[in-house]
Amino acid sequence: MIAFKYTRTDGAEYLSHLDLMRHIMRTLRRAGIELKKSEGYHAHPRLYLNSPAPVGVQSLAEYGTADTDFEGDFEKLFNEYSPQGIKCLACRRVAANPNYANCLTACSYTATGLAPFDPALVLGEESIPVTDLRGRQTDIRPKIYSLEFKGDCLCFTLGTGNNNLRADLFCTYLAERFGGRATKILKTASWGEGVF
Repeated sequence: MIAFKYTRTDGAEYLSHLDLMRHIMRTLRRAGIELKKSEGYHAHPRLYLNSPAPVGVQSLAEYGTADTDFEGDFEKLFNEYSPQGIKCLACRRVAANPNYANCLTACSYTATGLAPFDPALVLGEESIPVTDLRGRQTDIRPKIYSLEFKGDCLCFTLGTGNNNLRADLFCTYLAERFGGRATKILKTASWGEGVF
């Protein structure tokens, strides 16, 4: 198995998770990197990606695992045959699937376009109740790990996995509360056990 870190930029951020998976499988096929298949009547290539990122959010820290016996230069071939915006940044051989969908616990982001505010106003709150996309009340405060401005750029770290808070929805909350509008959201890092 090969675990790899890749980007989702330059237009690739507008691909849905399933389309992104199809692009990566086509890239591997064009590069001659054969994936093992699942067992059963409808066999599927064994490619595992971390949890889906919201459409429109760029990323420099996406992770995946390809179940393959390929011995060559994975990173070079991946980048040679991949479409614009999906580029392998690093790879390593692993004995078992790290399951990035479960082992990632936090992601760091930057966002531009939001009106300046004092991050202490948000971090000082005991709870921040909001209505989620399904119409349920939820408290997002435990999912906000850090928040600061660096110039006109907002840098923040949010929970992911079981404690997930979508960056685009968090920016929408900040825009409604303080003004402005997030024009570019970029995932800069992912944190968790087994991440390289």
